[in-house]
Amino acid sequence: MLHHVFISYSRRDQAWVDLLLQELAGREVKYWIDRQGIPFSVPWRDEVEDAVQACDLFLVCDSDHWRASAPCATEAAYALRFDKTRLEVPVGQDLTAAAEQVRRMWQHSGRLHGTATELSVRARDWDRDGRKGKGLAPRRLRRRFEALRGERQLSPIEWAFIGASRRRTRRQAAVSVALTFLLLVAYVSGRVAPGTEKEVNARLARQAEVYLSTRGALAVIEDDPYKGLELAATRGDKESVAYAVIQEEALAVDLPDDAFTLPEPALRFTDATVSSKVRVTARDGSRWARGADDHSERSARRVSGGPAPAPDGAETGGSLEVRLHAGKAQVQVLRRGELWRTVVLGSAARTARLSPDARWAAVATDAGVALVDLARGTVRDLLRGAPAAVTDLVWTRRGDRIWALAGRRVVSWRFADGTVVLDRPEEWFQDVLPAQDAAHLWVASREGRLRMVRRDSGTVVRTLGVEGTVNYAAADRGGRNAAVVDTDAARVRIVDLTTGTTRPLAIPGDCTPVRPVFSRTGDTLYLPCLYGDVLVADARSRRVTGRIHVPEPGVRAVAVAPSGDGLFLGTPKGDVYSLAPGSGKSLTWLHRVGCGPDIEAIATGPGPQLLPVGEGTGLSGCTQVTRPRGHGTFEWGSIIDSRPDSQLALAAAYDPTGEAFAIGYSDGSVVLRPSENIDPHQVLTHIAGGVRSMLTLPTAEAEGSTGDLYVATRSGLLVRLPWCPSCLSNRAMARVAEQRLRRAASIGLYDPPATSPAPTSTTRNST
Repeated sequence: MLHHVFISYSRRDQAWVDLLLQELAGREVKYWIDRQGIPFSVPWRDEVEDAVQACDLFLVCDSDHWRASAPCATEAAYALRFDKTRLEVPVGQDLTAAAEQVRRMWQHSGRLHGTATELSVRARDWDRDGRKGKGLAPRRLRRRFEALRGERQLSPIEWAFIGASRRRTRRQAAVSVALTFLLLVAYVSGRVAPGTEKEVNARLARQAEVYLSTRGALAVIEDDPYKGLELAATRGDKESVAYAVIQEEALAVDLPDDAFTLPEPALRFTDATVSSKVRVTARDGSRWARGADDHSERSARRVSGGPAPAPDGAETGGSLEVRLHAGKAQVQVLRRGELWRTVVLGSAARTARLSPDARWAAVATDAGVALVDLARGTVRDLLRGAPAAVTDLVWTRRGDRIWALAGRRVVSWRFADGTVVLDRPEEWFQDVLPAQDAAHLWVASREGRLRMVRRDSGTVVRTLGVEGTVNYAAADRGGRNAAVVDTDAARVRIVDLTTGTTRPLAIPGDCTPVRPVFSRTGDTLYLPCLYGDVLVADARSRRVTGRIHVPEPGVRAVAVAPSGDGLFLGTPKGDVYSLAPGSGKSLTWLHRVGCGPDIEAIATGPGPQLLPVGEGTGLSGCTQVTRPRGHGTFEWGSIIDSRPDSQLALAAAYDPTGEAFAIGYSDGSVVLRPSENIDPHQVLTHIAGGVRSMLTLPTAEAEGSTGDLYVATRSGLLVRLPWCPSCLSNRAMARVAEQRLRRAASIGLYDPPATSPAPTSTTRNST
């Protein structure tokens, strides 16, 4: 796409420039010149800056007058900032030659830099328009934009624009693919079943109506999340893909679950954090309070105390500081006084507050409260549903809830996914491992510590030190021994978890060890060599006893079958192999996962079921799961869509029954899905740090739970989530939607329509 030529000139040279414009027009060259179409009310600098940004060629009509002109110097500075191709044509030059030179250079520059210009302009306009979905790039154009990453450094707004376009493409692809599949099924079944062409056409018309209805429902959810919950609450009567898409999108929006009213207009929160009381200072200096846990109380009481000090405009917490500028859609995060992160938001920021553990920042914006993961510097979630613009924020002291001022209302969102079992923000957790008894588990940190932790309370019972860095760790099923890998030093050590004794495992020099795995009996250790073979070692003697040869490009991940000692292997090109017990070392090729992801881990469930994950997981159709179909054969199915920003998954797990599975992404998101129908799914976004490891353990007390899922992250968090496969259905999620509507109505944030959905029995959500 060719954009215009920006013509920079001095008005004293206008006679010659006018003749040049005639020549350019005759050659169909699009140009922009500052005396054309600038409204009187628009500041000159803003208009010129936009025009320079949108040009493919910056033309200088060079003369002494141009070099002495301050406006021309400003235009040249804009061209330098936007890295525009610059062509200088002396005033007085032959007009035909000058125009032809401009035409050739314009076309050449457009071919080279037109895509970059298009991205810059689209991202700018999208940002100014409030980052609405209608301004995003379609799939083909987005791919052209993404290809620019290897050519130049993209701006934060351009990165945000590409990311938002990618997420919209995924959502649209999910709906289109799923509903197109339904249309095809309807068509095929109509062709083979008895009936007339009229019946087939009627069926296709019904499916088309479902498609249009679903697209309309997604638009409603985007515009009004409470209306979205109404739609979700009425779509639990059948387990259809179309209904699942609506359930997922409606329940993905975080809405307030507590609120109360102030008799006076609010100014700010009185305290830096909330403990037992939520205290607010009104504009007249009076103070008001309500119990933090008094969830049935809808008003505040006046309390004594003078005016609270005014904030200084920056939010600090330890070595971190968050700064924002009024009207800017970004915040800056400083660490020890130095700029650490610049976070691009969806709309202008008003105020920001750091969480007590300094892992998160809550930022009030025009679109809602943005939750920023400070370790990654990205927006992980957007809290919506406040009745007015949010003017101030505060966290609870435990960091599990956020309160906001919105007009005379004080509203609150619960900020927790699961239960935090262990919290070490100064460390990096690498793996979570089984212990000898069901009441405990082990957590391995990158800093060289193995901790035995009580599952219920998080109490650290025992700590073992390991020299060097822990890049990977594994334990046998009985929790007797652990294998610890230091990839940087290319060494592996066997740790006796009973005595704490650590002994080295001798490995050949051509092996760069990655994540190991023990056999079911614990006697054998399988050690993958990065892009190489799999070493077989005796765990008791700590000696390598054999080698499993893997075809090029080698192995990346190994998993043991749920029953027996069969193996599954994953490669950097997405190939999955199996090794049956008693078959020697002969591998059987099973499948190449769609898109050929770099497989980092393989989760196995009863059956066996297989779930390979890695670099590329999260892209539509690039994640595939399988179930056995007898005689050693498997049926592979694709996951259509996923919500995380990350495409890298380092961990996955099945629930004890095999009815559900989880994928953990490097951005901290955890996706829960049912194994049989794949949809509907849940996405948990309030876990800080990239997910490094997952462990499923049976025996749990939560209603509807089949066990516990433990998630370890690089931000030093160990989180427990109850496994609830029965919660992953349209029927169950419709009940959750109805519960949220009832709660919103009870706190005065939602007015039920005259005819509301019929009440249904309640069920506990898995989160």
